[in-house]
Amino acid sequence: MESNDKKKIIIIFTVMIAVMVGVSIFMRTGFQATHKDKVESHEQPTSQKDTKEDSALIKEISVRIGNSTLAMIVDEGDAGQEFAKSTPFTLEMTKLNDNEIYYEGNETLPTNAYKPKNIDAGDVMLYGDRTIVIFYDSFETEYEYTRLGRIRDGYLLKDIIGNGNTTVDFVK
Repeated sequence: MESNDKKKIIIIFTVMIAVMVGVSIFMRTGFQATHKDKVESHEQPTSQKDTKEDSALIKEISVRIGNSTLAMIVDEGDAGQEFAKSTPFTLEMTKLNDNEIYYEGNETLPTNAYKPKNIDAGDVMLYGDRTIVIFYDSFETEYEYTRLGRIRDGYLLKDIIGNGNTTVDFVK
């Protein structure tokens, strides 16, 4: 074999190894396409995580209001995860605008604010970096929020919350 043929074989072999390493890394990291699919206006994109982090995600916590306990699906973003990791805790939440209860704390959470356009009953959001809001009625909005999660059966909240301030327990 000539010297030039050996060089060509070495180059081809090197390129093949590089491609195999790249594919291997691609498969291990759970890479997601970077193109943006159409997302419903009320959903916030969550941050991408590799598969090791996914296994540590908190998927759901419980929300107790009075004698009722509802499940909250926790957002995969940093704010939702930090919120869930800090459970259990109890908040005395204040009613506002006949569609939400809120709590303004001293501690901050990470933000990834967006304008959802529509709020659904059961949405649990962060306004600014320290105000936790539970919505019990659906409506359109121009405000920016960071999604913390969504309470399953959020339509039940309107009857559960009642009048005035509400004590809410968040537990794992």
